[in-house]
Amino acid sequence: MCGPIAIAIPLDRSNNWTIFKGIIQYNSGRIATYSFLGLIMGSIGLSVESIGWLQVLSVVAGVTIILYAWRKLLPVGISNTLNFSFLQSFISRNMGKTLKKQSNYKLFLLGMLNGMLPCGMVFLALINALLSGNNLDSAMAMALFGTGTFPIMLFISFAVHSINPSLRLKFSRGVPYLLTIVGLLVVLRGLNLGIPYFSPKVDSLTTNIKNEKQHTIQAEMSCCHSKTACKK
Repeated sequence: MCGPIAIAIPLDRSNNWTIFKGIIQYNSGRIATYSFLGLIMGSIGLSVESIGWLQVLSVVAGVTIILYAWRKLLPVGISNTLNFSFLQSFISRNMGKTLKKQSNYKLFLLGMLNGMLPCGMVFLALINALLSGNNLDSAMAMALFGTGTFPIMLFISFAVHSINPSLRLKFSRGVPYLLTIVGLLVVLRGLNLGIPYFSPKVDSLTTNIKNEKQHTIQAEMSCCHSKTACKK
């Protein structure tokens, strides 16, 4: 969803420097939203109960992403539900208002709104952010996720005039397949199969009693080919 919006944002294309400044401002807003979402996820924290529902949520979200990818082949009622029309309507309405503003922060606000769009890759990143264990680490994880997507957003914004209609059509036809791959990854993430990197297994939850009034909970995830576990 980010690519088409990146193409449509109203950048000042007077020269490469003005384009670059606009891209920085827009993506800073997007990263700010991701960081805020990470902060919220970090405040949830992990517990014995949350591991279970997080896995279920991941599977449900993955299936939803796959259905969304092929929504045009589904009955109208289901298709309309999968469009997240309530959220898209809210974002579109506020994007329209923002575009009409004469503000130096317009692109930043557009980026913040774009960061709220439902996206499979963002969901995967939020799951990882939750596993970070605290607010600041979760926010940092999401900020790094947004920063990692910046190069491709930069490329799209600069290459917009080089992308001919035929190539755009081919890309649009390939989007359902890409979303399906993302959806499968999200499902795998929740199935707890013990597949390194793709579906790391939560091996155990341990409670360490420090004193009579305090204890800690650890989730051990096998995340690599060796026997080493990642402790969160």
